[in-house]
Amino acid sequence: MSDPSLRQLMWRYLTFVWMFDVVPVRADALQRAAIVRGNRDRGIRFLPVYLRRYLHMFFALVVAGTASEAMASPVVTGAFFTLSTVVLVALLTAGVGFAAMRLRAFDHGRY
Repeated sequence: MSDPSLRQLMWRYLTFVWMFDVVPVRADALQRAAIVRGNRDRGIRFLPVYLRRYLHMFFALVVAGTASEAMASPVVTGAFFTLSTVVLVALLTAGVGFAAMRLRAFDHGRY
């Protein structure tokens, strides 16, 4: 296996999309149940890691935005607070997904 590029490493570090498998349309009930169970198991295991990463990034961006606001740098302050909003959306998305997996909200009683 070749060494992954920096772009691939950053993609896996910052996003959690890579860990979920897509359920094929033509899959039978047993295959669907196995894919959903695998997705839930990986989500419950790895989503807390991403939640911590997003929380650290959010606080770092807010602190940097507050510090740049104290230095009267409006463009840099706007950049930091805009990025913190993007990270907050990712944090909330991962949090809702994690809570839904823990409560088995995606099962719908079919599997």
